[in-house]
Amino acid sequence: MKKSIYFIFVFALTYLASVSLFAQQKMTPDEADAKIKSLTTEITTLKAKNNALDPEIETLKADIASKTKELDDCGDALYALVGATREQVEAFRQKLNDAEKKIDELSKLSSVDLFNRKSDIDAVEATAKELKKSKISLLPEFYDRVEALPGKIQNLRDALKKAEKTYVVGTWSRDRDCLWNISKKADIYDNPFMWPKIWQSNRDKIKDPDVIRTGWELKIPAAAPLTDEETRAARSYWAKKKEAEGGAEQKERIREQSVER
Repeated sequence: MKKSIYFIFVFALTYLASVSLFAQQKMTPDEADAKIKSLTTEITTLKAKNNALDPEIETLKADIASKTKELDDCGDALYALVGATREQVEAFRQKLNDAEKKIDELSKLSSVDLFNRKSDIDAVEATAKELKKSKISLLPEFYDRVEALPGKIQNLRDALKKAEKTYVVGTWSRDRDCLWNISKKADIYDNPFMWPKIWQSNRDKIKDPDVIRTGWELKIPAAAPLTDEETRAARSYWAKKKEAEGGAEQKERIREQSVER
C-alpha cells in the first residue's frame, strides 16, 4: 500500500512538471499528444511494477506474522519456566519501571530534601526486595536491572547520612540537656526554636518532647527551615501546654478559694 501511494505521488509530480513544461515551451498539439502518450506508457509501466510488488509484500507480511508468533511462543515458554503469565510479567515490568523512576527522582534531590523523603527511600527499598524475591526477576530482561537496585538505594542511604548526624543525650545536672538546649548548641542549630525538628525526627523515642532520657542517641537532621509538619507539631505542643497550664491555674484558684472559706 505504501509503495502504491509512493508511485502515485511520483506520477503526480511528473505530470504536474510536464504540464508546467508544456506551458513554458509552448508545445504544439502533436508534441503535447506525444508527451501525454509517453507519460501514459510510464504510468502503465509503474502500475505493472507496483502490482508485481504486491505478492512480495504479502509474503513479507506473512513472514513477519510468523516470526512474531514464534517470538511470542518463545516468550510464553520462558515465562512458564518461572511460573508466570504474560500479564504477571507486564505487572512486574511496570513495578520495576516505577521503582527505577522513583530512585532516579530521589537521586536528584539535595541531602536536606532527601532527608525529608526518607519514607520514600524505605518504600522503594521494600519494593526492590519484593521484586528480588519474584522468580520473574530471573528473566534476562530484568535480571541486571533488579540486581542493580540495592546499589542505587545504598547510594541514597549514603547521601542521607550527609544530612543527618547524631547526639547522645547527657544528664540534666551536668549538660542541661533538653530539646530546647540541644537545639541551641552552636554545633547543632545554634537556634533553640529549631527543637521541633529533633522531636519529629525521633518520634520513635520521644513521645513527650519535655522528656528525654540520658543515653538516648538522637538523630539530628540537617539545618533547614521547619517543615509544615514540624511547625504543626510545635503549635500543637504549645496549645496543649497552654491548656494544661490554664487548667492548673484554675485548679489552684479553686484550692485557694476553698482555703479562704
